[in-house]
Amino acid sequence: MKKQRKKLLATFLGFQLLFVAPIIAESVAGQNSDFIPTSQSELVIDSLHTQEPPGAPPGETMVATYYSKRFHGNKTASGERYNQNDLTCAHRNLPFQTLLLVTNPKTGQSVTVRVNDRGPFTRGRDLDLSYAAAKELGMLAAGVIPVEVTILNEENSDSKLVQR
Repeated sequence: MKKQRKKLLATFLGFQLLFVAPIIAESVAGQNSDFIPTSQSELVIDSLHTQEPPGAPPGETMVATYYSKRFHGNKTASGERYNQNDLTCAHRNLPFQTLLLVTNPKTGQSVTVRVNDRGPFTRGRDLDLSYAAAKELGMLAAGVIPVEVTILNEENSDSKLVQR
C-alpha cells in the first residue's frame, strides 16, 4: 500500500512539473518583455551606435593586489629588476611596456603603471601592482581590491583586456 501511495504522489508531482511549471515560468517572464519605454529607447539607440551598453565603465574591472617589499631587487619576467618605488605591475598576458591607468573606484584615486612582469599566479587575482602604485591607490591596508583598468597605449596591445 505504501508503494502505491509513493507512486501516486510521484506521478502527481510529475504532472505538476509538466503542466504547471511552464505556466508559472511564462507569467514570471511576462508576455511583453520586449517592450522598451520611450525614456530608455534613446539609450538603446545610442548604445547601438557606440557598441557599448549604456552606462558602461570606460575600463575593465579587475582584482588587484600588490608585491610584497621582499621582492624588491628580484628579476621580473621582462628581465629588469623589481623596484618597489617604480609604478609597475604584473599581468598574465598583456605585452611588456603596456601602460595601464588603474583606478580605485571607492576613492577615485588613479595611477598609471607599466607592465613589466607576469602574474599574479593566485586564483581570482588579475593584476599585481608595485608597492608605490598600491600606495598611490590607497590599497595598502586592504591588500586586495577591485580596480578599473584602462589600456593607455593601444598600439602595444589589443583594445580589450584578455584574461585567461
